[in-house]
This record gives sequence, C-alpha cells and structure tokens, in this order.
Amino acid sequence: VERNHERQMTSLVAALDGEKWVQCDVSAERQASLDRMCTGKAGLVQPRRGPPLSTASAAPPAPTAFAEGTSYKVVWSCLLLTEMLLTDLQCAAHFQTLATSMVPKICELLRLFNSRTTQLVLGAGAIHSAARLRTINAKHLALVTHCLGLAGRLLPHARAALMAQLPSRQHGLLADLDRIKRDYAEHTEKVLAKFVSIVAGIVEHSLAQRIGGTDFDRRAAAGPGAEGEEGLCPFL
Repeated sequence: VERNHERQMTSLVAALDGEKWVQCDVSAERQASLDRMCTGKAGLVQPRRGPPLSTASAAPPAPTAFAEGTSYKVVWSCLLLTEMLLTDLQCAAHFQTLATSMVPKICELLRLFNSRTTQLVLGAGAIHSAARLRTINAKHLALVTHCLGLAGRLLPHARAALMAQLPSRQHGLLADLDRIKRDYAEHTEKVLAKFVSIVAGIVEHSLAQRIGGTDFDRRAAAGPGAEGEEGLCPFL
C-alpha cells in the first residue's frame, strides 16, 4: 500500500508538471468509472463479459466528463487523479482493514492536486515547469475551474464510500475531506477572481476609449436595429 501510494504521488506530480492544460477526451471506460463513483458503486470492479470489443466497435471518447448530469472539460492529470481515487476506494472496499490507512492517502492525493495546480496556474509555475507554457491565459483558468469542479463533485461520493468501510468511532477521520472540499472551493474562487481581473484588464486597455466615446443614452433611445446604430465592438 505504501509503495503504491508513493508511486501514485510521483506519477501525479509528473503529470501535473508536464500538463499543457489542454482539454482531453474522456474514454467510455473512464466515464463508466465516474458513473460508478457517483452512484455509490466506487468499490465495485466492473466485470468483463464476453470477448474484448474491437477498436471499431468500441464507444468513441467524449469531449467532456459527466458527473451527476454536469459536464466538465478536463485535462489528463485530472483524469489520472480520478483513476487513483477509484483505485484507493476499491482497495478500501475489498480490504476493510486497510480503510483507515487509505483515508489519509486519499487526502494527500487531493491536497497535492490542489496545491500543485495552484502553483502551476495561479502562480504561473507552468511557464517554468516541464510543460514550458508561454503564458497563462483565460482558457487555462477555465480548465482549472472545471477540473476543480469535477474533483469537488466526486468528494462527497468518496467520503460516503469510505464511511461505509470505517467503524463509527473512526468517522472523525473524514473531517479532513470536508476541509479539502472547502480548500477546493476557495481555490475556485481565486481562479474566478483572476479571470475577472483579466477581463477587466482587456476592457481597461482595449475598450476604455471606445466605451468612453459611446453615447449609450442615444443608442438606447434609438432602439435596436435603428438606422445609423453603431455596431458592436469586435471584442463583444
């Protein structure tokens, strides 16, 4: 268990450091894993029935991940995190004596993803990491919010799956997951605030003069589609 956790931590760090923050497709198998987590079946291993499907007959990958009816545009490192979470939850379900030790390991994985993502995107560390991004833009911020949203959506299900395996006297261990969920929410708020500042900067430097010279009262009085009405600016 310890060696597997160390390998997971190393793999997640490597995936995040090399992350280009480009949206990736979600295979049908990975979506099925997400569905199992969201329906309380995280501890169940999907049985294989019949011969493996050929490439031609296999379901094509989807551009987004779905969790509880909400779609998320995710990157590879986020999918890797969900795969690791599912593996650890299955371990806790199949070997209940290990459930207590799996709680801090799952928390450590979630904290690593949150802190490292903060450093790479909000802290612009991805410019100097193995990914060598030229800049951090609004698209990267949007992908981060979706990845954090997916992880936050799965957290209550992971908590419930662990609670089912723990004796009642050890349910207090799950309070750490509640704190992590708050950390994810705070991180999302910071990313959204950064996005707002980017948009404000665009308005200030590119549109301030145009907006300042526009008579909005006259345009409102003229009504939409009136002759001589000024067109929308290219930004809008």
